[in-house]
Amino acid sequence: MTAFLIAAAVLVLAVTGTLLWPLIRRAAETAATESPALKILREQRKDLETERAAGKIEEASYVQTLGEIERRALEESVAPEATVTTKPRLAWAIAVGIALPATAIGLYLIIGNPAGLNPANAVARQEQQVTPQQIDAMVARLAERVQKNPDDIQGMQMLGRSYMVLNRFGEAAKVFALLAEKQPHDAQVFADWADAAASAQDRKLDGDPERLIAKALAIDPKNVKALALSGTIAFDRKDYKRAIKQWQEIATIVPAESEFGQSVQAMITEARKRGGIAGGAPQVASASEAAPASASAPAALALKGQVTLAAALKSQVGKDDSLFIFARPAAGGRPLAGMRFKASELPVNFDFSKAQMMMGSIGPQDKVIIGARISKSGNPLPAAGDLQGFSEQVLGTASKALHIEISEQVK
Repeated sequence: MTAFLIAAAVLVLAVTGTLLWPLIRRAAETAATESPALKILREQRKDLETERAAGKIEEASYVQTLGEIERRALEESVAPEATVTTKPRLAWAIAVGIALPATAIGLYLIIGNPAGLNPANAVARQEQQVTPQQIDAMVARLAERVQKNPDDIQGMQMLGRSYMVLNRFGEAAKVFALLAEKQPHDAQVFADWADAAASAQDRKLDGDPERLIAKALAIDPKNVKALALSGTIAFDRKDYKRAIKQWQEIATIVPAESEFGQSVQAMITEARKRGGIAGGAPQVASASEAAPASASAPAALALKGQVTLAAALKSQVGKDDSLFIFARPAAGGRPLAGMRFKASELPVNFDFSKAQMMMGSIGPQDKVIIGARISKSGNPLPAAGDLQGFSEQVLGTASKALHIEISEQVK
C-alpha cells in the first residue's frame, strides 16, 4: 500500500511540474521578422524557375537574373529581430497545480479501489482467497473431468494426489488402482497406490501395501518412495539390516544436503543404533588433506532441548506418525546426527550428546540447525501434509536448552 501511494504521488508531482514550468517561468523569446521584399523576391525566383523550365528564357539571362535575386535576398535577410518577453502566468499555474492532483484523486475515488488501501482489507482479502469449500469444489470438478475423460492420465495423477493432501486416502487408493491398470509399467503409480492403501488402513504397510511396494521395486529397483516404504516395513519388523540397506540405496540417489537426504541419514543412524550396527569405516584423509597439528580439536554435539507441537496442528497428527529430529550444519551439507521417535510421544526431549554421530564431530565454532519433522507416511520422503519446525542457528557445542515448535505444514 505504501509503495503504491509513493509511486502515485511521484507520478502526479512529475506531471504537474512538467505542466507548470512553462506557466511560471519568465521567458525572453527572439522572433525574426521577415520583410515584404523577401516575399516578393521569393515569388520572383519561383517565376524565373517556371520560365526557364518552359524554355522562355535563355540560360545566360537565367543565371544573371538569379544572381541578382540572390544578392538582393541576402541584403534583405539582415533584418532587425523582435524580442518578446513573456510574463509568468501565475494564475494559470496555481489553477493547474490545484486542479490536476484534485482531479487525479477524484478519478481514483470514482473508478479506483480506495478500500484496497486499507491494510485490514488487504489481509482479509488474502485470507479469503481460497477456502476449504473452494478447494473441495475444485477437486470435485477435477474428479468430474477425469470421469468424463478416463484416458486423462495427468488428470488422474492430480486427482489421486489431491485426495492424499485432503486425507481422503480411500478415494486416492481407488484412483491409483485405476491408474495402475492404464500404466502397468510405472513404478511410481504402484508406490503411490501403496502409500494411499497404507494410509487408508491406519498407516499399516502389511498386506496389499507391501505387495504393491514389491511390485514397484520389481519395475524400478531405484524408485525412491518404494525404497523408503520398504525400509519402513523392515524397520517396524526390527529387520534393521534390511532397513539400512534400502535407505542407503536412497542416499545414493538424492542429494545429501537436501532435507530429504538429511532425513534418510537420520533414519539410517537410528536403525544402526537400535540394531547395534556400526557405521562404515571413516574415510582417511590423504597426507595433502591432513589437518595441521595446530588445528582446533574436534568437538561433539552437546545440544539439548524439547520439541513441541503447535496446538493448531494437534488434530493433524496420527498415532502412528513418526517424528524425526536431526542436526545439520547451518551452512548446509549432510546431517551430523539424527533420532527417531513416535509423534504420539510429543512433547519430546532430545539430547544430541547421546546420539550417534553421522560425521564424527564438529569444530568448536561450527553452527548447526536442529530440525524436527512429523512424517505422515513413516518414511523420510517429505510429502504434502507432513509437519515440521526448525531452530535458529546455534553453536553445536552450546549447552543452552533449545525449544523447537513444529508449527508449519509441508506444502
